[in-house]
Amino acid sequence: MFKKSFNIIIINLILIINSYSNELRITSENLEVDRENKITVFLGDVYAYNKDIKIWSEKLIVKFDNKENEIEQLNAENSVKIIKEEITATGDIGLYYPKSEILNLLGNVEVIENNNYVKCDELYLDIKNSTSIMKSNSSNRVEAYITNN
Repeated sequence: MFKKSFNIIIINLILIINSYSNELRITSENLEVDRENKITVFLGDVYAYNKDIKIWSEKLIVKFDNKENEIEQLNAENSVKIIKEEITATGDIGLYYPKSEILNLLGNVEVIENNNYVKCDELYLDIKNSTSIMKSNSSNRVEAYITNN
């Protein structure tokens, strides 16, 4: 009974996590906290956002550094959608490292920026240095549609 009551409360919970000077708000249907391993898992209709980035997925794992006061890594799984500035990216799995501002998307990756479109199997995006690498396996080549803006 306690677990059911706790889950009902969590459905309406908005968790605020300090990540450097930014705050990250996360909502989901369920929340699991593993204090010993410094991992928090959000499950079901997950939405995470702050002033810089928006993330949607079915599962989001937040890993904290040893001090447990800074986010070390965000792992989004299943129906991942990420919006950062003018870029919208989707894929099966998303890995975001806030300290280094590195974003990896894996599986069925699609990226849209303005009227430009790229489809691939893997995206590596270095946000801080404004560089990206897109890869696909030999049967699914990288596909791009680029327009003059």
